[in-house]
Order: sequence, then C-alpha cells, then structure tokens
Amino acid sequence: MPELIRTWLLGLTAAAFLTTIAMTLTPKGRPRAVVGLVSGLVTIVALIAPIVEFDFHAYARDTSGFEAQLEAQLEEMEAAQERLTSLLISQRSQAYIWDKAERLGLGHLTVEVATTQGADGWPVPDRVWVVGAVSPGDRQILSEFLTDTFGIPVNRQYWSESDE
Repeated sequence: MPELIRTWLLGLTAAAFLTTIAMTLTPKGRPRAVVGLVSGLVTIVALIAPIVEFDFHAYARDTSGFEAQLEAQLEEMEAAQERLTSLLISQRSQAYIWDKAERLGLGHLTVEVATTQGADGWPVPDRVWVVGAVSPGDRQILSEFLTDTFGIPVNRQYWSESDE
C-alpha cells in the first residue's frame, strides 16, 4: 500500500511538472488555452489512474485476512484475560482461606484453590486442597467456612496431612 501511494504521488508530481513546462513554453492566446485544457486532463488522469488500476479484490482479500488474524489475536487475548482472572481469584481465595486458618492457629497449612466458570461467566472457587495437620474440630470450622463463604461443598474439599 505505501508503494502504491508513492507511485501515485510521483506520477501526479511528474504530470504537474510536465504540464507546467508545457504551459510556460506555449504562447498566449488560443494555443495556450488548448494546452491548458490538455494539461488539466492529463493532471486529472494522473490523479484518478491509481483508482482505475486498483485491485479491489486483492485489497478485500488482504483485508479479510487481516480481520481473521485480528480476530484470532483477540480470542487469544480474551483467553489470556480469563486465565489471569481465574488465577487472581484463585490466589485471593487462597489468601483469604489461609488468613482464616491462621486466625484458628493453623498457619502451617498449605491451601490451593481451583476455579471454574460460574453462571455469570466469571471464575468462581470450585475445589480446595488443604494440606497440613488439622484437628477434627478445626477441620469442621474450616470446612463450614469454605462452604458458607465460597460455596465449595464438602465433597470438593480435599484434606491431607502431607503433601503426597
């Protein structure tokens, strides 16, 4: 495209230069009027020639290819944004759960949260893995907290005393 514009400008400049020389060399009177008319026509032809020669089919093909490429990049960006949002919600949920565990005196726990897409399209905490020794009473409190706060049912709460 830049090459097309460059060629067009060079042609237009050459036409203007040649018509100016022709007008300067032509004597006054009727011959000058005829040369002026021809010069105007040459300039108009130089101005519109690229439009006549322009390959609209190739331009449409290139444009549609560009649009498809842009659409693919947009989908990649949206997927990356969804992954980042999911990761952020997972990490914030983990921090919130770990903070609750620490208030219960269970600061030694490791917590990992997995998310899934909720009904509204946003990631929501779906499963949790808790690693570390927890008494049955503290486990019950933390389990109820997970269910009440995040809506994670007991069957998707995974407890382990070791990291195996």
